[in-house]
Amino acid sequence: MTDPVGRRGTRWAALWIMTMLVLLVVAIASSDTRRLLGEAADNIRLSAVMATLPGQLAATLLCAAALWALRPGVSFAASLGSRLLRDAGGNLLVFMPGLGEIIGARALVLGGGRTRAAVTASVLDTLAETLAQVPYGVLAVLVLPRLWRRATAADLPLFGIASVLIGLAAMALLAVLLSRNTQSAAGRLRQRIEAELALLRAEIGRQRTGLPAAVALHFVAWAMGGVQLWMAGSAMGLPLTLFAALVMESAAYAGRAVLFFIPAGLAVQEAGLIVAGLAYGLTPAQSLALGLVLRLRDLLFGLPLLAWPLYEFRHRRRAGA
Repeated sequence: MTDPVGRRGTRWAALWIMTMLVLLVVAIASSDTRRLLGEAADNIRLSAVMATLPGQLAATLLCAAALWALRPGVSFAASLGSRLLRDAGGNLLVFMPGLGEIIGARALVLGGGRTRAAVTASVLDTLAETLAQVPYGVLAVLVLPRLWRRATAADLPLFGIASVLIGLAAMALLAVLLSRNTQSAAGRLRQRIEAELALLRAEIGRQRTGLPAAVALHFVAWAMGGVQLWMAGSAMGLPLTLFAALVMESAAYAGRAVLFFIPAGLAVQEAGLIVAGLAYGLTPAQSLALGLVLRLRDLLFGLPLLAWPLYEFRHRRRAGA
């Protein structure tokens, strides 16, 4: 007999995916959006994508060090593998929010860590990364109002952005419904998280040095994002200073942090770049081109996800032995 709760959770997941697909179709159907995408594609340079890779590698190593500082019970190499798989899952498997974090925790277990230690370290690492992002969000909040006054509404693809905002509102409503339904998968996950909070608070108290070190390392890793944007802009010949790149990157990721339930920040990241870029003299097409360069970078760094079956195979073989 089929479990009705399982069927309900499956329906909610299907509704989530359908909403995402409708959002993408509506946005792309706009002639303004198609024109903007075409102009942005013309501005993309392979050299710009390559220019981001050293900075992204440095940021990944810093994030792996932050995870390792939280003592997940595995080596630094296993922590690096976990971070690579987490980012790959979050950037490529975009239709299910949180899947990257689950894959990262699973990778710690496959790397030899205990399940409890892996889950706790993954949660604390996400917390440290969020705390480290706060200064960048503050930068966006303080600077963007002044920048917005300099931007002209005529430069924006109005129908395309309006359709994206409507889609985001629909997804926000869906997220609220998921969280309120205690019988759904999201509701059960919320109950499980509440049950784990006491253990997590105790672990935070034990991490007197690990958590501050993780926050500091993530802070530097976030700064590397602005450096990557600046390097990409330089490779494309754009008049972009390092400070402007930091502001644009902060605007993009502040939007992603607020609308965290949007998988991989689709459209949110690009909208933040467009708004901030206008105030620094970039056209929407140039700012969107930078956003697409970052997406191409994520695709390249998503290749470690292909190693996931190998991780599982080795784990099963060791378990069988």
